[in-house]
Amino acid sequence: MLRLHASAAFVLTVALVAACGDSTDPDEVPYGETTFVVLLNPAINDPNEVDVAAPGSARTGVGVAIEGGPSATTSADGVAVLSPVAAGSRVLAFDGPDDGEVALSIVAGDLREVAVALDPAGAEIMADIRYEFGAEVLEISPTMTLSEVNAALAASNSVVFFAAGTYTGDIVFSGSNVTLFGEGHTGGRVVIDGNVTVSGSQNRIRGARITGDLSVPASNFGMSFTRVDGTTDVSGSSSVMLANTFCGTVTVSGSGATLLGNAGLAPITAPAGC
Repeated sequence: MLRLHASAAFVLTVALVAACGDSTDPDEVPYGETTFVVLLNPAINDPNEVDVAAPGSARTGVGVAIEGGPSATTSADGVAVLSPVAAGSRVLAFDGPDDGEVALSIVAGDLREVAVALDPAGAEIMADIRYEFGAEVLEISPTMTLSEVNAALAASNSVVFFAAGTYTGDIVFSGSNVTLFGEGHTGGRVVIDGNVTVSGSQNRIRGARITGDLSVPASNFGMSFTRVDGTTDVSGSSSVMLANTFCGTVTVSGSGATLLGNAGLAPITAPAGC
């Protein structure tokens, strides 16, 4: 298994996904490049249990900038990518039709996804997920065996980069604080042809299509920009799920769930083709 460190010349692809489940062209973020991914005004899903600011109406064409740093304009899906960002305390400024600011800190080499509510009164953070790319990164490919894939997901405190392709068989997150980061267009370039079980705490899935079922008995689970074709059962507490697509039945019985912008979870209908 290839182990990559912060100095590696390596590109992670940030997949941007519409609430309806369709992908847009991804922005490529070089590995180790400090990055904010902003999701503006996502709808609050009905099973959400955490108090969050009510989203405003503006999603498309809103300017997002960091003083002395990068700027971007939100896509039709309300997504903007800011990179590279200087580490430390930063202020994200939003410009028109509503204006506002939010203050955040970010560690060098990390990618941080932030859901933001913006209305005429200003901006407020709804939720955020942090990806610690300063930690050990393990790169795997579809040519590796299922046992090798599951061994990578058993390594706690790591990012497991899934190269494009199809991974056949059931996979299990048995480690803790493990991130599955899929390359390329969500639902297109990284496919897990099987079931996924998340048994360790503080694990993350980003940018994959799961053709089978997803079971999450563990706590502090995070998932974004991912499609699940089968059933989804999240019984662990304190999950955070942003901008995913669910084609099958979704059960969220764990307490303290944060659920924003997920298609197939009321009030957002599943896309055609699910």
